[in-house]
Amino acid sequence: MIKEYINKPYPQFESKWKLIISISLFIALFMLIFQPFGLSDYHNSDKILITAGYGCLTFVILIINLFVVSPLLRKWFNAKSWTVIKQIFWLIWIIFTIGLGNYLYTSLIFSFWSLYGLLVFQVYTLLVGIIPIVVLTILLQNILLTQNLKSARDFNSSLINKDDILDKQIICLIADNLKDKFEVELSNLLYIESTGNYIEIFYVKDDKLKNTILRCTLKRTEIQLETYPSLVKCHRAFLININKIIHAKGNSQGLKLILKNTEKEIPVSRNLSKSLKDKISSYK
Repeated sequence: MIKEYINKPYPQFESKWKLIISISLFIALFMLIFQPFGLSDYHNSDKILITAGYGCLTFVILIINLFVVSPLLRKWFNAKSWTVIKQIFWLIWIIFTIGLGNYLYTSLIFSFWSLYGLLVFQVYTLLVGIIPIVVLTILLQNILLTQNLKSARDFNSSLINKDDILDKQIICLIADNLKDKFEVELSNLLYIESTGNYIEIFYVKDDKLKNTILRCTLKRTEIQLETYPSLVKCHRAFLININKIIHAKGNSQGLKLILKNTEKEIPVSRNLSKSLKDKISSYK
């Protein structure tokens, strides 16, 4: 039961900078209010600056973790395989590195160098942080799962059967060089995925899933397809043909769309979920 739960999907933070700033401010305020590690006995005029230094140090540590460590371990940090237990371990690591940084900073300021001091800092930091981390992670996972399951049900109720729509319009996508192009029937187009400066177009031909790559940004592709109301952006990397949606499903990571003729689950960004549902409803 526990093993099954901790291996459930969990969303990664979409905004790293919001996380960095919020935690840094929290640490600075925590140190200012509670004044642990001997700060309460320090009465010099630079006390506020020293306290603010903990927040600045936390800011730097978080940048290193989120923009250096995370990319170096890209495979482990794959969003698709991110789980509850990975989230807990990652947050514990962040707390550990913040505790280590706080110890080094305090030792530098107050000449407080000792193995015992290091152990006290780390034990104190982990004890303060680990219970809120586990509790908040579990609560958030359950809240997001409930919300996204409801969103999936609501989303599915807005879908209609469009099998009778036989749109024979020919879509022509032109590459950035204005020379290469790709043409496909709208009724055969499933979705378009962005891969850097290229797009990968997935379509059906002779009842088989096909794909082709074109050098073109998704933004430019959106502009080219803005006259086709059935082609909608659902994620920063995906445009889909809403006529091809079979159903939606949800977990704590968000909504996923299941399309005809493909096993790939297309993600829906949280900030695009409502607009996508509205566009489907208006397209009836």
